[in-house]
Amino acid sequence: MSISDEIIKELDRLDEKERQEVLEKIKDKYMSKDVVLLSKNYSWWNNEEDDIYNER
Repeated sequence: MSISDEIIKELDRLDEKERQEVLEKIKDKYMSKDVVLLSKNYSWWNNEEDDIYNER
């Protein structure tokens, strides 16, 4: 088993809150500060609640 597989296996053992904390630490330490994370930028938009897309 590769190291990355072992890391993922360990991450899967964590609960959601712990996993998010670890991922935030990884992001802060290893990801470029110039990266734009679309999931964060568009997290305010809930397509299911948007009237334009829910007209029937």
